[in-house]
Amino acid sequence: MIPKYNEMYNEVLKVLNNHDEMRLKDIVSEVSDVLNLSIEDRNLMLDNNKSTIIYYRLGWTKTYLVKAGLLETIKRGVFKITPEGKSVLQSGIKITDEYLMKYDNFVEFFQRYKEMSERNSNKENITPLENIDMSLKMISSRLSDELLELILSKEPIFFEKLVLDLLEKMGYAFDTESIIRTRYGNDEGIDGIVKEDKFGFRNIYVQAKRWNNSVGRPEIQKFLGAVAGQGGTKGLFITTSTFTNEALEYAKKQLQVKLVLVDGKMLTNLMIQYNLGVSVVKTYEIKQIDVDYFNNDLV
Repeated sequence: MIPKYNEMYNEVLKVLNNHDEMRLKDIVSEVSDVLNLSIEDRNLMLDNNKSTIIYYRLGWTKTYLVKAGLLETIKRGVFKITPEGKSVLQSGIKITDEYLMKYDNFVEFFQRYKEMSERNSNKENITPLENIDMSLKMISSRLSDELLELILSKEPIFFEKLVLDLLEKMGYAFDTESIIRTRYGNDEGIDGIVKEDKFGFRNIYVQAKRWNNSVGRPEIQKFLGAVAGQGGTKGLFITTSTFTNEALEYAKKQLQVKLVLVDGKMLTNLMIQYNLGVSVVKTYEIKQIDVDYFNNDLV
């Protein structure tokens, strides 16, 4: 029998403790060996999906351990155990969701999913369509978290390129050559410039900050000065983290330069919406009665 995702925390840490880094598919293979899963269990597929159940569940196991800081993402689809993960493993503690609640980042993450799950599981007050919608939101939220993990594992220069690629996907530039990437390390606070028209009458000045800590008012003030120094009237500040209330209020008060602040959550939601760094795995069609067809009486 295949264990639930939250019943395999220790097994995943044990497997990763024997390697410098691992891909999820290799984690699945070795954990399956540790659990002595039968060939039938290993190959058991999700309904209407190309993924195996064990792969899908261990994907969630990995996500929870990453959120608690016991695993970390090295690069896309590659993970390693952290010093904290090694310490917990050596302690011999049986890891549960309750144990992971000792980590602040996991608490925030878990509460978000718990609220969705509770609403999703209330079958008496929810319709099938609402059930599907809630499930899709949970999947999208998890994808957003994983995107942010991958972005933070990359170099700052990669993040700058990602931001400009997103603006191109969103259609802000009139062509690919109108997106200008400033020289790295000598950008005077401007990481990119997007020309909205061919002559450059309307430019968007961009700064991309791959940070873990909240961006405060001083950073926004510096950016405002950099945009004004270029004679610009539009500034877009995108970060992987969040903005302090002081930073948000300061940006709202500016009249000469329009400042738009995008935090990590909004960034990953936009990436999902415009298919940057993600791909469609499966599409579902939901159909309903065509009332017009049946009301069109033939004479």
